Amino acid sequence: MGKSIASRFENIDIEKSVLLGVIINDDELVLEMDFCLDPAHADYEQPGEGEDCCFHPGMLKFAGISKLTLDRPEGGVDGKKRFDITEFSIEGSRFDMRSEWGDIHLQARSIRVLTE
Repeated sequence: MGKSIASRFENIDIEKSVLLGVIINDDELVLEMDFCLDPAHADYEQPGEGEDCCFHPGMLKFAGISKLTLDRPEGGVDGKKRFDITEFSIEGSRFDMRSEWGDIHLQARSIRVLTE
């Protein structure tokens, strides 16, 4: 049996993590992330000078999407490459996130957390 959604985020602080990019393919959405790892995470390293977190690259992959809404800010994001996350929630197959990139709301059959 697979891990629960909550356990997949163990030792990852999503609201301190950073969104790097959004990739949409057919019925799949991939969020490229810099995850903020807690000290108990297996890939944790001491944060670099001037950093609050141990940032580690990874992805959130959503497959079998049945509903998807992307709300982008008017005027774009002015060449920004790292986007702060202000709200994040997963409830069953529903996912909602607010960030500087924009708001993402979706329903998906599969939600995977991958750290590189």
